Amino acid sequence: MRCSTIKGMVPDCTGTATHMLLYPDPETQTAVREPVCKPCGEGFTRRPRLKGRIVPLHIYMPRNALRVIEGHRLVEDAEHEARCFDCGMEGSPNWFRFQTNGCSGRPESITVLHYTRELLESGRDMVAESARLWWDYAVDYLHMQVEDWRLVDGHAEFSAYFTFRDREYGVKYNLLDRRFGAVKLSNRGFPEPALHDFDDVEPYNQAVFYFHNRTTDSGSMYFATWTPGHSDPALRELVILYTPEGQVSQILRMPAPEAMEATAQVDTTHAICDAFGAISDIKFQTRIYE
Repeated sequence: MRCSTIKGMVPDCTGTATHMLLYPDPETQTAVREPVCKPCGEGFTRRPRLKGRIVPLHIYMPRNALRVIEGHRLVEDAEHEARCFDCGMEGSPNWFRFQTNGCSGRPESITVLHYTRELLESGRDMVAESARLWWDYAVDYLHMQVEDWRLVDGHAEFSAYFTFRDREYGVKYNLLDRRFGAVKLSNRGFPEPALHDFDDVEPYNQAVFYFHNRTTDSGSMYFATWTPGHSDPALRELVILYTPEGQVSQILRMPAPEAMEATAQVDTTHAICDAFGAISDIKFQTRIYE
């Protein structure tokens, strides 16, 4: 998503939107939200009459909106034929197809690793070997910025856990066709969130999400709202994270539910978990909080 500078701060700005500019409409005092790059957003906030502020903006790209080549999720680029959404690498689709194999910005993109016949016949521990070989390829070869690497003993599926870009992964050593690779842990490794009032309010207008690790020192909880039943189509695309006091803290933008696949609710939950943290509870309601 490109920076939106409709107020004329930098009319030819082609920067990527990383923040959302929030300000009241001068005439109606209704809330206005504009995606901006950080420099343009900071410029707007220095205008006293605007009474604006910026908050971080996350962009979710659904699976059906991206072209995947050798693990790279490609989007259009202003200066090149294509750019990887995750690692930022630029080039032509054919260049990605023949010159790369796995993306350094997405651990689950590495799908070429498998146990060789020689390795299987060597008698070595395949669980330990899967962790070592995955590290060699991802970190030493692709230079992936893996953090908190933890080897696992005696697990039925995983040989190692690690953190990448504030997200939890595991190296799964028993994939099909003698393969092994990294998978993203569901809900960051926490139990699946508890659902509240889902059967009582079907169809619902809004879902409210609460999180395991987003609380204040006093125990008050942050919460996020997703409103697929909103009358304004633009607001159906936003998941808004609020402080316990009700102030907008961060925003996640994603396609409206009707523009996504049948898995819209599941994809939304995964995107919210990626952006804001492990989800503890989801409450469904007909009323709309905003």
